[in-house]
Amino acid sequence: MKRFFLITIIFHLMVVGTSAQRIMTLQECVKEARANNVNAKDARNDLLIAKEQQRYARTKYYPMVGASATHFESSDYLLKQQLFSPDLQAIIEVLTEGSAFFKNGGIHAIKRGTSMGLTVLEPLYTGGRISYLNKLADMQVDARQKLLQVTDDEIVMTTEFLFYKILELHETDKMLDAMEKETESIHRDAVNIYENGIVNKNDVLSVELMQDQLSALRIKTANACRLLRRALAKYMGMAEQDIDIEANCSDDAIVDPREYQMSHLTALENRTETQLLDVWVEKSELEKKIARASMQPIVLVGGTATHSKWLSEWNSNALAFATIQIPISAFWSERRIYNWKKVEVEKAKDFRQDKRELISLQIQDAWDNLESTYRQTQIAKKSVERSEENLRINREHYLNGMKNMTELLDAQRQWQQALTSRNAANSEYLQAKTRYLILTGRRDEVNN
Repeated sequence: MKRFFLITIIFHLMVVGTSAQRIMTLQECVKEARANNVNAKDARNDLLIAKEQQRYARTKYYPMVGASATHFESSDYLLKQQLFSPDLQAIIEVLTEGSAFFKNGGIHAIKRGTSMGLTVLEPLYTGGRISYLNKLADMQVDARQKLLQVTDDEIVMTTEFLFYKILELHETDKMLDAMEKETESIHRDAVNIYENGIVNKNDVLSVELMQDQLSALRIKTANACRLLRRALAKYMGMAEQDIDIEANCSDDAIVDPREYQMSHLTALENRTETQLLDVWVEKSELEKKIARASMQPIVLVGGTATHSKWLSEWNSNALAFATIQIPISAFWSERRIYNWKKVEVEKAKDFRQDKRELISLQIQDAWDNLESTYRQTQIAKKSVERSEENLRINREHYLNGMKNMTELLDAQRQWQQALTSRNAANSEYLQAKTRYLILTGRRDEVNN
C-alpha cells in the first residue's frame, strides 16, 4: 500500500513537472498573439478570399468555352415529307438502321438523334469593364493587406497593454515585499520599545494592522495578476497554458520621448489608415468607370463545332461568328447608376479629408500623452526618493522618541503610494511609447 502511494506521488510530480509554467518575454507574447489571435486569423483569411477574387477576375480575360452533348428519343418522327413521285431507289438509299422509312407516298424520319458540340466565345470590347473589374480586385487585395497591418497594430497594442499591466502588478508585488520587510523591522522595534515600557501597546497594534493591510493587498494583487495572465494567454491563443511574463523593467526603458518625435505630416502619410483612405477614393473612381462602361457596346467573336447523328451517319460542322450588343436601354437606366457613382466619388473625397484631420489629431494626442507620461515618470521617481528619505528620518526620530508611531506609519504609506505611482507611471509610459510609434507608422521599431 505504501509503495502504491509512493508511486502515485511520483507520477503526480512528473505530471506537474511536464505542465510547468511558461515564462515569456514581451517579444514572445507579441509573436504568439500575431500568429494565433483570432482577429489576426480572420484578417489573414479575408486576404486569402480577396486573392481568390483577384484570380477569378483574371479569368474574365480568357475565352468562354462550353461543351454540350444531347441525345433524344421522340414518340413520333420529326420529319414527315410527302412525295408526289416516289422514287423507290432513293428511298432504299435513305432507309438504314430504321432511321427513316417510306409510308403512304412519303418519308418519315428522325425519331432519335445524338449531338455533341463545342463553343468558344471571346469578348473583344466591353467598354473597359473587364479591365476595371480586375483593377478593382487588385485594389481589394491591397486594401486587405493594409487592413491586416491595422489588425496587427491593434494586436500589438493590446498585447503590450496586458503585458505591462501584469508587469505593473509584479512590480507591486516587489513593492509589497519591501514594505513587508520594512514593516516587520518597525514591528520588531515597536515590540522592543514596548517591552522596555517606553510606549504603550497601541504602537504594536498599529504596526500589526498595517501588516494585515499589506497581506490583504497582496491577495488582491495576486488575484488580479492571475486574471490578467489568463486574459493574455487567451488573447495569444494559449488559453490552456499557464503563462507568466518576464518581469524586468529597468529605468533604461524610460527615455526622453524627443528621441521618438516625428513630423506630424510625415507620420500622417506613413499611417496605414491614411493609405486606406486613398484606396477608398480610388475604389469609388473605379466604380464610376465601371458604371460608365455598362453603357458601352460589347463586341464578341466566337466559333462552334458540332458532331451529330440524325439519320444514319455522323456529320461534323463548324462555324465562326461575330456579334455586337448595344445596350440601348442603358442610356436611361444605367446612367442613373453612373450619376450616383459620381456623387459617391465626391463623398469619398470628403470622407478622406475628414478622417485625415482626425488621424492628425490622434497623432498629436499620442505625442501629448507620451510627453505627459514621461513627465509623470520623472515626478514619480523623485517622489520615491523623497518618500524613502522621509521614511528614514521618521524611523530614526521614532527610535529616538521624537516621533510617534502614527507619523512613522504615515511616512510608510507615503512611500507605498510613491512606489505605486511610479509603477503605474512607468507602465503608462511604455504603453504610450508603443502607441505613438504605431500611430506614426513605425511598427517595426516597437520593442526595439
